[in-house]
Amino acid sequence: MLRRSILACLLVGLSSTANAAGAGDPSTEDAPFAGGGNKSPAPFAASPSAGFAAMGQWVLSMRTTGDGGFVFFHKPSGGDWALSLHPSIDYFITSSVSLGATFGYFYSPAATGTTVVDLGGRAGFNLNINDNIGFWPSAGVGVNVNSSNHTTNTSAAFAIFAPFLYHLVPHLFVGVGPSFSVQLNDGNGKQYGLDFIIGGWL
Repeated sequence: MLRRSILACLLVGLSSTANAAGAGDPSTEDAPFAGGGNKSPAPFAASPSAGFAAMGQWVLSMRTTGDGGFVFFHKPSGGDWALSLHPSIDYFITSSVSLGATFGYFYSPAATGTTVVDLGGRAGFNLNINDNIGFWPSAGVGVNVNSSNHTTNTSAAFAIFAPFLYHLVPHLFVGVGPSFSVQLNDGNGKQYGLDFIIGGWL
C-alpha cells in the first residue's frame, strides 16, 4: 500500500514538471511565430523625389526661354547661325528654401553680330506633392546686356517662374510651368509664357 502511494506521488510530480516545461517552451501555440522575430521586413524603395530640397543641396538646371530651348542652335538656309543657352544653379539654404543664380547667353553673327548676356539672382520654395511630383516656384531680378549693331543697351527685369516638377528617378527631374517677366526700367516689356525645365541635384 505504501509503495502504491509513493508511486502515485512520483507520477503526479513528473506530470506537473512536464506541464511547467511545456508552458515555458517558445515553440508552443502561445508563440506560433517564434524564431521569426529576428527577420525585418524588406525596405521600401526610395521615392524619386525623396531627398530633393534638403538643406545643403545643389541643383543644376536648364530652362527654355523666349529665344529658344534648353540649348538652342539654329541655322536657317542661307542665313547665319544662332546659339542660346540658359543654365542655372541653386542652393537650398534650409529645407525647401533655395537661393540661386541664373545665366543666359545668346549670340548670332548676323549683320554686325548680336550678343545678349543675362545675369540674375532668385529665391525659391519647393513643395513635394507626392513621390514624383513637386512644385518649385521662384522669383528674382536679372540684368540684361544687349550688344548689337555697335550699340549696347542694359536693362533690368523682375521675373517669376513656377514649374511643376516630375522626378523621373532620384536626382533627375523635368518640369513645366508659367513664366512672367517685366522690365524695371519703365514697367514695359512685359513677357509671359510657358517654359520647360530639366535638371539634376547633388
